[in-house]
Amino acid sequence: MAAVAHASQAEIRRLVLVRTTPLVAPAVAFRPSAVHRRRRAVALLVVLSVAAALLLSVHALLGSSGRNSVAASQAPAERPAAYVVQPGDTFWEIARRLRPHDDPRPLVARMVAEHGRPVLVAGERLPLPFAA
Repeated sequence: MAAVAHASQAEIRRLVLVRTTPLVAPAVAFRPSAVHRRRRAVALLVVLSVAAALLLSVHALLGSSGRNSVAASQAPAERPAAYVVQPGDTFWEIARRLRPHDDPRPLVARMVAEHGRPVLVAGERLPLPFAA
């Protein structure tokens, strides 16, 4: 909005421009409240927890892979794995679980031959040297 003044030259010289708002806001010192301090502490705790979890998982991955490679190279041949037969299990189902993408017929034939009979009894241990 513009103001129009009808004044003489002498009066115009006496007019002074006055600003109603300050040019710079007054400096107010920021003092965090108790809520801000708690929020910062919780955020720091979350960041440190995530970092610790990442470090522990990386350490576990690196530690376990190093031990397994050394142990596998120095360990003698281990006993073959075994499967405990559950009620209702068949050679066919076990073969499908061991090798889901392969044809189960050769594996079933081998399992029956190594087991000695075509009948499974719940609770018996079925050796699995061919699982690999």
